[in-house]
Amino acid sequence: MEINDVVQFNENHKWTGSLGIITEIKDCKENGTRYMVGLPSPEGTAYIFVMSTENAIEKIGKAILIPS
Repeated sequence: MEINDVVQFNENHKWTGSLGIITEIKDCKENGTRYMVGLPSPEGTAYIFVMSTENAIEKIGKAILIPS
């Protein structure tokens, strides 16, 4: 997965079914990769951290328009 990929949280996460955009990726060596996923909402963007070892997100596609 890459920055600006659109992902959906699966049943392994409490945000099941929510769509988000990967905004940051960090290699955490021993623990795998950490993704920061932004979930846009009318109140603002919520940022959720997810480890690759959790198997909690699935790639849906690539975001074309990204708010700056």
